[in-house]
Amino acid sequence: MLKARGPGRLALLGWSLALLLILSGCGLPFRSDEDPTTASQEEATSAPSSSVEESKTTGSDTPTPTPVIEADPGPTPEILPTSTVVSTPEVGSSQSQSPNSNSRYITGLEAALSASVMSGQAPLTVQFTNLSSNADDFRWDFGDGETAATSLTDELVSHQYVKAGTYQVALAVAKTGDDTSTGLATISIVVEPGLLHRITLEPANPNVSAAVQEQFTVTAFDRFGNEIFGLTSKLSTEEGAGQIGANGVFTAGTKAGLYAGAIKAVVTQGPATKTASVDVTITPGPLTDVRLKPEAVDLNIGESHEFTATAVDIYGNALPNARLTWRIDQRIGTISASGLVTAGNIAGFYENGVTAAILSVEATASITVNPDAPSDVTIPAVLVAAGEPVTLKVLVVDQHGNAAETTDIIWSVDDPKAGSITGLNVLTAGELARTYPGAINAVVRPGGLTANVAVTIVPGPLDQVLVAPDVIEIGIGMSQQYVAAGVDRFGNRISGLDITWSLNQEIGTIDAYGLFSAGNGPVAQVNAVKAMAIQNSLVRSGEAALTIEPDNVAFISARNDGQLDVYVMNMDGSNVRRVTTGAAPVVFSWSPDGRRIVSDLDFFDRRYIVSTNGDGVWDVLLTESGVDSDPDWSSTGDRVAYASSVNGSGEIYVMDVDGGHPIRVTEHGSEDQNPAWAPDGESLLFASDRDGDLEVYRLWLVSGAITRLTNRPGPDSHPRWSPDGSEILFISGQDGDSEIYLMNSDGTDVRKLTSNRVEDTSPSWSPDGRRIIFASGDKHKDWEIYTMSRVGDQIDRLTDNKNLDLAPRWAPRKRGIEVNQSSVVIPQTGSRSPLDAQDAVDFASAAIVQIASGQRIASGFIIDPDGLILTNNHVTRDSDVVIVNLRDGSSHSGTVLGRDLLRNLAIIRIDATDLPWLELADVGQADVGTELLALGYTTAPNEIALVSGVVSDLKIDAGRNIRWLQIDVPLGWEYGGGPALNLYGEVAGVVDAKTVSGSIEGAGLVISANTINVYLARLKAGEVIAN
Repeated sequence: MLKARGPGRLALLGWSLALLLILSGCGLPFRSDEDPTTASQEEATSAPSSSVEESKTTGSDTPTPTPVIEADPGPTPEILPTSTVVSTPEVGSSQSQSPNSNSRYITGLEAALSASVMSGQAPLTVQFTNLSSNADDFRWDFGDGETAATSLTDELVSHQYVKAGTYQVALAVAKTGDDTSTGLATISIVVEPGLLHRITLEPANPNVSAAVQEQFTVTAFDRFGNEIFGLTSKLSTEEGAGQIGANGVFTAGTKAGLYAGAIKAVVTQGPATKTASVDVTITPGPLTDVRLKPEAVDLNIGESHEFTATAVDIYGNALPNARLTWRIDQRIGTISASGLVTAGNIAGFYENGVTAAILSVEATASITVNPDAPSDVTIPAVLVAAGEPVTLKVLVVDQHGNAAETTDIIWSVDDPKAGSITGLNVLTAGELARTYPGAINAVVRPGGLTANVAVTIVPGPLDQVLVAPDVIEIGIGMSQQYVAAGVDRFGNRISGLDITWSLNQEIGTIDAYGLFSAGNGPVAQVNAVKAMAIQNSLVRSGEAALTIEPDNVAFISARNDGQLDVYVMNMDGSNVRRVTTGAAPVVFSWSPDGRRIVSDLDFFDRRYIVSTNGDGVWDVLLTESGVDSDPDWSSTGDRVAYASSVNGSGEIYVMDVDGGHPIRVTEHGSEDQNPAWAPDGESLLFASDRDGDLEVYRLWLVSGAITRLTNRPGPDSHPRWSPDGSEILFISGQDGDSEIYLMNSDGTDVRKLTSNRVEDTSPSWSPDGRRIIFASGDKHKDWEIYTMSRVGDQIDRLTDNKNLDLAPRWAPRKRGIEVNQSSVVIPQTGSRSPLDAQDAVDFASAAIVQIASGQRIASGFIIDPDGLILTNNHVTRDSDVVIVNLRDGSSHSGTVLGRDLLRNLAIIRIDATDLPWLELADVGQADVGTELLALGYTTAPNEIALVSGVVSDLKIDAGRNIRWLQIDVPLGWEYGGGPALNLYGEVAGVVDAKTVSGSIEGAGLVISANTINVYLARLKAGEVIAN
């Protein structure tokens, strides 16, 4: 018996090689799925086995069969058998013969074999029967790499197949001793896979990106490693791992991680069911986002917090080994490479304060840096419209200047005029527009920090337009400047408004700046001047009354029961009205603005110089000696010349228009009289008998030089300059009666203008110098007023009655008055809460001062903390330096800075600072019925006199441009120059210590603050105001 699967003897090797050559030559292939180079790699446990039935032949040539391995082979690489077309004998009982065409034929040598089965499942055992003849040497090749050798034909050869496939079994025969004769027979055996033993699922344990697909394959094997085709597999996934279809396409889940047994395959074949599973690692997808935690954090100053940042895919899976970078808003503080933030000292909310980034993808987080505890508090400026509410705010900061948190704010108002707290953090403003320093206080809790701030109240919306002067009389062709003010509902002036001026009637012209020019004819009072203002959509207007007076002439007449008085009439002799009452004036003179008259009046057989308005009211006593006469107002309006015998003989004097600073300008034992000002105000004409007869002289005031202008027989007197200063009118009695003459200003070219048998006296020029007015008459003829041309013809009679009409003077056409915004009187409105009277006095008394000038004592009050004091001018009119005593007991030398001679006001300066002071109000804040408090110094040290009165009338002094407050109690000298307070603690005006005031008895007079403010700037500038 031949040994199976043994190397054999050399002879056997030779036979094997020969057999292989024969098989190759016969075109018999190996298994189509078998690679000779890898055949040895087949699973050991699935090796085929063959056996030869033991025969009578024994010895070392007996073949040793390969044992059948029953253990289940482990997984092996997949081997897919393919069909191989081979030439095989017919399977069955018939023999399979395949002579070798390349071998030498021996008669009777035939190779033949049969198989017990031609196909079957692994393991398939096939019994081969050797049907060869005439051969004794047999070589078996089972087609699966196994061979065997036998020597007997009746030996049964058995072979087991474990690998699926089609095998060509070849039997090569030979005859011993004949190495050239061979035979070959083949047969095909088909081996199918065996029963299901195991399955595989591939790929094994793959890495799959999130949501990405992967193809999985299930392969079934029998226990010999043969792949079983045609079986159906059932695939499933573990929860969260993903989804897999019947076709094996797996879609990974979105959560990265290792999923053990993520995919499971189940295959069933008959009663056999096998499973397999694989682990799947789902890996993150591409970078899509950076996640930063926490998204927001609150830090105290100096506190630290570490942020974490993760780079993730679209499903939020963290990308391993991502290298992120950090950025921080530098105001927050610092950040480390690990994301540790340390807050600085700048508090605040930083919306994108921290950034974590990788490549172009980044994420941000907000940081709130909390302030430290409050360490300081301030209140922002409060600006609010009058009467309106405003929300109050505080700025509370920590030690680093950060806004700090508060729990409660307590508000209070120190100055009630600033307003009141009417709600939570709400101030309702007062009604008076101004700035109230330190008016509002705040206490902040916690901590109790305090602060205060000024309140600035500004005017509200435009409510009305007011015009000044509101009533005025001017002459033909004269001008008047108008001003207007827009005010809110509380009377606060609104700045910055554009005023449009117009006239309601054609009585003249008015320009864009409010300058009105009267026409050429008189006009009765009309509301002709209109001012309009526009503020946003609000349109408001105001009007003013205006009278254009006809030309007038004043004269002295006895038509009132023989009592001499000054009268005024129109130039045509109409509209005669009396100016003075029972004072027997002899001479009078107009102020150059046509608004006042100065005259010599007789009181108790003594004669004084008194000034009064053109309507005869508001008398002011200018001299007190009782021997003064012949007043003449200078053409410059600032001085009055007069004659006085105070020193024995009659001399010429010059004084201020308030009677102050009287200066004697002539000094001679004779009688000097009839002074008359030159148009330039630098020289005077006067009449004097110093050379025997009365003659006309000229005096230069600066040098004192005197020139005689007339030298004629008979008296020459009553000289009058022509308006242009080139000629002089005078009267002369050289013909035995008074006639009117004209000469040049140097006394030459004397011309007689009148020549009749009556007395012609008191000549005076018309303002334009074209006509002359005079009185004419005698004891046999009524004295009447006439006019003539400058050459003595064209005589017109103006009066015609049986009474004396004397001393006519042509009235200058009334000029306009000075106005500014202070002239606008704003009516009292609103409902401000007044102070208690005692509170008002306490508030004001510290600013009251006593002023001493020689024997005169008056009061005053401080209007500027740097030492400016307001008082009456009469106490200072003859002094430039006064003594000022303050309430604190100190005494100061005061310099008279400015004077208003017409309105009896003066400003004194003392060298002091930080003084208590009073504010000037508006006359509109002291309407009729308003209580006023007059304060003044008495002669007792540090004693304040107080009187309370009610405003009984508001009067206008058109001659001096004064608005008066008349109160119902008399005010003595101790109140003169002192303040009259309203009950808001404001100065409504200055008490005037009047000397003579026509028709006002038992009452006190106060110069309104409006009037003072018109001239206050000029007084502060050091001006002496005389017109």
